[in-house]
Amino acid sequence: MAMCPGDTTEWDDIQRKFGNLPPLEKEVPQRVVEQSLVEIAERFDPLENRTLEELDAAEDEVNDDFLQQYRRRRLADLKAAASARFGELRQLCRASYVQEVTEASAGGQWVLLLLYTDANFMCHPMMEPWAKAARRFPMVKFLKGIASEIIPDFPDALTPTVIIYKDKECVKQVQGLEDWGGSKTSVDTIEWHLAELGIVETDQEADPRANGQRSQRELEEDEFDNEDAVDDRGYTSSRLDRILRGKWT
Repeated sequence: MAMCPGDTTEWDDIQRKFGNLPPLEKEVPQRVVEQSLVEIAERFDPLENRTLEELDAAEDEVNDDFLQQYRRRRLADLKAAASARFGELRQLCRASYVQEVTEASAGGQWVLLLLYTDANFMCHPMMEPWAKAARRFPMVKFLKGIASEIIPDFPDALTPTVIIYKDKECVKQVQGLEDWGGSKTSVDTIEWHLAELGIVETDQEADPRANGQRSQRELEEDEFDNEDAVDDRGYTSSRLDRILRGKWT
């Protein structure tokens, strides 16, 4: 007599009881299988793996606005995948400065170092958004370091300071919170100022520093992931390197 799938003999059952045969695989309920198929169908995107050339050829098959939007997103994804090298915020120590900042900025690479001190409450609004910016722009190297450990005698009152390197040169220093959004600094306001500096591109249509509102993009990203004397001294690339090598001018 033929047996149905999943049926076993009494002999097989005895052998399994004594461990002589492997246990039967549990049958997956039909409702679980159906739910999995529905989820796969909902996630399926017929354009996902197409090249830009194939998207051009598909213009007659789909809505023009949708296709243009999809092509822009696909192109951005391809560019990001090609250039993504970092994607996380790293802590810097003084001994690694020349290698991780100066040398790492060769060949047009942007390297951004946030100098901070825990004792200065003005640094606090920058910390979490700076880490988010590192994830949002993986083609840019984001670093952070305790100011006095990176540059001896660096005034706490000048923190936060962002030192920007490119082509082994310190091209700019941004002191304070104002340019980044003040007390309402967010990853969106950081993106806006980085775009002003020509470091990244932004699709934001208005300066987010003006309204202090968090964008939908930032909210969605959150779902997947908290009286020293002041001077106006600046540090040139050569001076920074000399300081970090223990040589003062």
